Amino acid sequence: MDKKIRIIISGIGNRALPKNVNNSYWLGWVELIKRSKKFQLIAAHDVSEESIKRIVERGYLKPEYTYQNIDMMLSEVSCDAMLICNPAKFHGKTIRKALDYDLHVLVEKPFVNNIAEGREIIELNKKKGKVIACVQNWRTKDVGRLLFEFIKKGELGRIGHIFFRYIRDRENPNYPSYIFDEDYPLLYAMSIHHLDLFRYIIGDEFKYISGHSFRPHWSFYKSDTGLNLILKTKRGVTIVYSGTISSRSKIIPQESLIIEGEKGTLFNESQWLEPPLLFFPYGKNKEINLTKALKKTSIADQYNKSDNYILRNFYNSIILNKIPICTASDGLNSIVLLEASRKSFEAGKTVQINHHDFTIS
Repeated sequence: MDKKIRIIISGIGNRALPKNVNNSYWLGWVELIKRSKKFQLIAAHDVSEESIKRIVERGYLKPEYTYQNIDMMLSEVSCDAMLICNPAKFHGKTIRKALDYDLHVLVEKPFVNNIAEGREIIELNKKKGKVIACVQNWRTKDVGRLLFEFIKKGELGRIGHIFFRYIRDRENPNYPSYIFDEDYPLLYAMSIHHLDLFRYIIGDEFKYISGHSFRPHWSFYKSDTGLNLILKTKRGVTIVYSGTISSRSKIIPQESLIIEGEKGTLFNESQWLEPPLLFFPYGKNKEINLTKALKKTSIADQYNKSDNYILRNFYNSIILNKIPICTASDGLNSIVLLEASRKSFEAGKTVQINHHDFTIS
């Protein structure tokens, strides 16, 4: 039997434990850990009494293993790792607390809230030597993994350009009020998935970003909810990225991805990067469905498969010294893209990126 890793959770929100199980696109980390043969959930923390009540009433933990004070949980509970699902602005502080107790860390995206915080944590962990893995599940969904392998094998040839469109209605007045106070909500909630995926599948870093942001008059948000970006990688791949969370349509597929290479075109149109993934070979009149053999392709299936993949990868990183699919440095490079995008919006100019030093100019 595999050695079980004793894990605790900070943040029992909807991603960790869905409020409405029947309408959720994912089972949630708490349920997946319960089903896992590799992890044992020891305790959980959340400042919300309602969240704590939910995890207890559903039978995942006894009340004495739930905490509203994270320091108390860390001082009283013996464990090996922490899963961090609390709001992004608390990620850095929570990671540092986990490292103080010599815990391995799996943290939801974004890795941290800003570049300076990320650099500080990476330097701290050079002394600690713990695993810090980031949840970037667009990489681990079937389409993301197939894109990576197809491009890596040279099946697409040299990539010329990528077009991506994201259209979503996230203007829900029933959301908690803090949602509408977020800065550039599309950029931090969804673009991080997409920009990180581009870095991953093409195996290249971005050199330049130019963009602008916008917000329609009907929006409930205080910050801009749409953006247009043009990005260029070190090897010359151009990416045109456009999106909004203030769409008036709930019918149009949210995501549209086109990747053009010497040998043809890759195409995916979906809600959350689920199949099919189609390849149109150059000079041919028929497409090839690269996901034809897949059995579980629904939105929920894809979320659960990708989350399970991340848990297995985290386990192997700790037990077998494997490299996490998204390391802390890798996660920080995606944060660099977000801050570079913001700078371009606010300065109205093209910005240059040095990923090696995590700097923007």
